[in-house]
Amino acid sequence: MDLVIEQGCPSCGAAIVLHETDRLIVCPYCEVRNYRISERAARYSLPDRRPAHVAGEDLIYLPYLRFKGSIYQCRGLEVRHAIIDTTRLAIDSDRLPVSLGLRPQAMKMIPLTADHVGRFIPQTVEPGKIFSQAFRLTTLFSPEKKQQLHHRAFIGETLSRIYLPLYRREDTLVDAVTNLEIGPVDQAWQELTGRSQPFRQNWQPRFLSTLCPHCAAPMTGEGDALVLHCRNCETMWEEGDGRFAAIDWGRVPAQEKTDLAIPFWKITLKEQDGGILRSFADFLRLTNQPVVVRPEDEDLSLSFWLPACKLPPAGFLQTAHFLTVSQRRIAGSSPGPLSQAYPVNLSRQEAGQALKSVLAAAALAKKAVLPLLPSLDLQPGESSLVYLPFRNAGHDMIERQTSVTITAAALKFGRKL
Repeated sequence: MDLVIEQGCPSCGAAIVLHETDRLIVCPYCEVRNYRISERAARYSLPDRRPAHVAGEDLIYLPYLRFKGSIYQCRGLEVRHAIIDTTRLAIDSDRLPVSLGLRPQAMKMIPLTADHVGRFIPQTVEPGKIFSQAFRLTTLFSPEKKQQLHHRAFIGETLSRIYLPLYRREDTLVDAVTNLEIGPVDQAWQELTGRSQPFRQNWQPRFLSTLCPHCAAPMTGEGDALVLHCRNCETMWEEGDGRFAAIDWGRVPAQEKTDLAIPFWKITLKEQDGGILRSFADFLRLTNQPVVVRPEDEDLSLSFWLPACKLPPAGFLQTAHFLTVSQRRIAGSSPGPLSQAYPVNLSRQEAGQALKSVLAAAALAKKAVLPLLPSLDLQPGESSLVYLPFRNAGHDMIERQTSVTITAAALKFGRKL
């Protein structure tokens, strides 16, 4: 479930409400568009409701790490997956609340800004430990299982820091959101507060103008879009390191006006001397696909076709599997007008982490392929963004050239991942 954020407009300061995954922010008051620069772990605070006599300078902010995403695991002869949404205390302590419960989903979060004048306890727990704790909450984890683990990947994850404001009432620690007592102020708490630090300017959200870097025309996109489209010069732009960079893209023209253009990352593997996946033909043979390997397949570089949008894990693997196998039937693409396009909300870096999971899902003889995964070095090489036309069949969206199907419910659910 998405966090709901109450964000001040970067242009006019008006309060606007957006979702955690939103990048393109359109202010309903000044109508200025700004693009929020991506962060490894954005920082938010639960809104404090402290009594009037407690000053903001007296607040101490306790850090929690929130992980949301999909886990893919290849163990034994199985390719399994799960969706996780969990929040855990980001310091080592057995006396403080281990989780924030449902409060992050039930309340509007506030991005950290210079208005937060209290002090912040630094995070001491590494994200990897949070991932491990999150994994142990899934049905994928079972200490009794003896099958060998071949591969595990986190795809499309969102990592956030959420701070719980606290204050001291005499010798008691109080939750500033509920104003309920948490426990006594002891020596351990004194040591924690001794390491606390004030707000840092680089914690604030940062924004970019959405004017095209090439022609200065306004770029368009939906709120959660990671790629913006300039319809004036037909270029696509993605943010990286605080700036927009043009990306290689194309689209297979739609046959009907009602067709929906769904984006995919076409990722070609780097060439490796002596590797077992040097061509598309190698992929067909390794995964034992029931198709005839043609001579031209030997000279065709292996490309994985991965959804550039979030989907439920089963749908993601199935779509990537069948499109990769059917890539010979996909026509060439080139930039051009897009009438109806689904937003790119999965980055190419995240998609690239799914290569082994897709290979495992595509393998018909998993006993022969899954044990090879640890030794395979699938390095993404050249990549491009390709929009493919899907016709609307009611409950399903069907790709025009390959008949690969994505359910409308999967697309709708993916916007909430």
